[in-house]
Parts: sequence; structure tokens; C-alpha cells
Amino acid sequence: MSPVPRVLAALATLSLSGPAWAQRPLRSSDFAIDFSRGPVVGPGRAVGLGGAYGSLVSGVDGVPFNPAGYAERSGAELSWFSFDPVVSFFFPQRNWDNSGAGGRDYDSFRVTQLGLGMHFGPVGVGYLATIQSYELGARNGLERPITVDMSSHHLGGGLLLGDGEVVIGAGLRIGWMNLQWSGAASNPESGNALRYLGVAPEFGALWRPTGQRFRLGMAFRSEVSALPIDFGVTEGGTVRRPTGCVEGSAGCFVVPRRIALPWEVEIGASVMLGERPFNIPWQDMAALRRDLRDQQRDDRARREREHRIEMAATDDDVERATLDARWTAEERERREREEREHASFAWRWRAARRVMLRDRGRRFLLISFGLVAFGPVGRGQGIDAFMAQQERPSGRGLLLSPRLGLEGEPWANRLQIRVGSYVEPSRFDDVPARVHVTGGLDLRLFRWDAFKISDPVSFKLTFTMDYSYNYFDWGFGIGFWQ
Repeated sequence: MSPVPRVLAALATLSLSGPAWAQRPLRSSDFAIDFSRGPVVGPGRAVGLGGAYGSLVSGVDGVPFNPAGYAERSGAELSWFSFDPVVSFFFPQRNWDNSGAGGRDYDSFRVTQLGLGMHFGPVGVGYLATIQSYELGARNGLERPITVDMSSHHLGGGLLLGDGEVVIGAGLRIGWMNLQWSGAASNPESGNALRYLGVAPEFGALWRPTGQRFRLGMAFRSEVSALPIDFGVTEGGTVRRPTGCVEGSAGCFVVPRRIALPWEVEIGASVMLGERPFNIPWQDMAALRRDLRDQQRDDRARREREHRIEMAATDDDVERATLDARWTAEERERREREEREHASFAWRWRAARRVMLRDRGRRFLLISFGLVAFGPVGRGQGIDAFMAQQERPSGRGLLLSPRLGLEGEPWANRLQIRVGSYVEPSRFDDVPARVHVTGGLDLRLFRWDAFKISDPVSFKLTFTMDYSYNYFDWGFGIGFWQ
């Protein structure tokens, strides 16, 4: 390993060495499942930039990096209302949580993201769910198959302040776990389910000064402590088990007191070099149109005052009548021009905006930095350990994840390329951090106006990949080119 990854790995955790995993069975429910984030999951741009996305968020799929993503709007957006659906599927290798080489052999493991964001002028609202689904079959030493769904949900909103230089966002981070196992073949109804639910607030802000070449972002996510709901458990001192289980049989788990999503603090900064403008403010066309109408009213009031003064200064009735007739005719023409100007404002503004966006410089190099701090989880245990019913402490200390990404456009208005790297700290004392190398590209395909019933948009093909020791993930998708 080169010196740079060694330094990054050292920053990732306060202690990367510790005792080996002692294979001791769980005998008490006085523990929490440590549901910390592992590899970067999100939009292709975020993954390609190595997760250094806290200062670049745009849309509801960026909310896990910074809740300001609820309201952030690009200067290329021309509509007052817009919506942002998210549907993504990931099929990573089994060592998702960097738990070492001895992880469970899942029958299947998938990560799904579903969400919807909506913008109403400077206000944005949205919802995003990230669902991790595990399936273990009987061949894993269990009599009956077990399915585990662990998910984090984000629900909230945000606001553009001033002319959009500052974006703020806030909402709820919701933790949910559903553990379900099938009934025995001789008694299919003997299955059971355990459910946990917890809620905590999160906040974020983005500063993108108009005309400047940098951005700053920050976010804070409180710890979510998900507690059991709507299921029966037996109490035996400090041991809790599903109702009706027979100790020693499949499905008779020692269940945790809670599921914990650790608190997180994320900071990000980005700098753009080259000819392309960076912080183009979003403009509210409806507000600009109202401003034009207000200005026209002020101009009309001013002209009427000037006309009254001119009339008062003239004593001759004939001259007063002539001045009034001429002013009335001219005022009628002026107001007709103003009405035409107001009626065509939206069309003219959109046309001018498109020309500005089309003719802006395209060559650029974007450098983005990020740092995420993950808090500890009291009496945390890994999901692997829980499924194996073995003790394995997880998340017992503060962990850091430094991130770096680069993005450029070598083929103007046709191809964007990005590369990145980040350190994924292990939540386990006996497993070192691993360094990821990421990359991706956007290829502009074609332009379409939906049979002339909407503003023309350009479509793009997106590809992304994330590689590390014992981990590889890739994906592709279709989106809008900007």
C-alpha cells in the first residue's frame, strides 16, 4: 500500500488494532445493533466523487449527505415547480459493512433507494428511504430461513434564503428494522417477526456565494435509537426472546434492546477551476414577473404625478386640454407596451436564460473534499454477530472518513468524468479501515422536447463504480444533462 492510503487509513479510526473476535455467545439483551453507514450509496455523481458530496448536494437523493439537498436548486432549472423521483438498486458483495473475511454467507443481499422530492419555488420537501435486505437460508446453520430489512428514512424540507446563496434543510432521520423468520415445515404458522422504530432530527446548510468559485456544506445527524414496537417478547432477567420460542431452536434469538444509527457530523468544501461558472443562482421567474409588474405600477404613478404637476403649472384652459389629450394618448400606448412586455416576460426570460446556459464556458476541473465523523454506539454489536448469536463489539469509538473527488469535462458538452477515493473505517476493533477507489462518467445522448409540449432537455447515460478490498459495486442509469 502506498504512503497516502496508509495515512488516510490512520485518520479513519482512532484505533485500528484490537483483540481478535472472541466467539462468545450472546447471553444478554443489553446490547444495540450498530446500524452505521458503510460504503457510499447515493446518486452516481456522489459515488464517483468518493462521497465528497456534502457541498454539492442537489435533490432528495443527496439528503443523506446534507439535508440542504431538500431545497437546493440548480441555476439551470427554469420552472417554479419541479419533482425529483429516486429509484435505485445496488447489489454489492457480502462484506458490505467491512466486517472482515468471516462474514455471513447471505443467500442474497441488496440495497434499495426509493424517494421523491418536490420544489415549490424556494421551498423543497421530500422523502428518501435506503433499505438493506438480508436473507439467510437454512444452510447457514438455521432450521428456517430468516429475512432482515434494516432501513433509514429521511423526511423533511428546506429553504433557499435571499437570492439562494444560503440553503438550509432539516428533517427527521428514521431508523427501522424488521426481522422475520419462516415457520417450521411442520408448522408454517410458527414464524415470528420483530420490529424496531426510532426517530431523531437532522440539520444541514450549504453556502454557495454567487459568482465565487467555492462552496461549503455542513450537516449534523442525531443518533437514532430504535426501540421495539408491536411484538411480544419474553423477559428472563436481562434476556429478551421472541414470544413462544423454545430455547435452542431456530428463531429463538436473544434480541437487542435497540437498533442504533450513530450520530454523524459531515463537512464539505469544493472549488471549481476553469471557465465554467460555478454558483449560478436559481431565479424564481414568477417573482421576477411580479417585480416587473411592481416596477410598472411605480412608473405609472410617477408619470401621473409629473402630469398633474405639469397641468397645475398651466393656466390656459386650451393648453391644459391639449396637454391632457396628448398625455392620455401617449400613456395609453405606453401601457399597451407594458402589458405586452409583462405578458411575454416568461418566454423572453426563459429564452435569455437558455442562451446564457448554452453559451457559458464548459471546461472545468472540480475539486471536492469531505470529512464524516461517526459517533460511537453504546454496547454496539454488528449485524453479523447478531445473526450468528455471537458477541462482536461494534462502533465502540469515534471514527473518521476523509473523502476526495475530482470532476472534469474533457469533451465539451458531451462527456464528464469523475474519480474519487474515501476511507471506510471499520466499526470493529480487529478489522482495519479500507480505502475505496471510485469513478464514473456522464455521456450526453440526445435532446428532446416531448413533441414540443415542454422545454427541451438533454438526456445522459451515467456509469459509476466503487472498488475496495473484498468489495465492488457498479451501476448505470439515465438522467438529465446540465
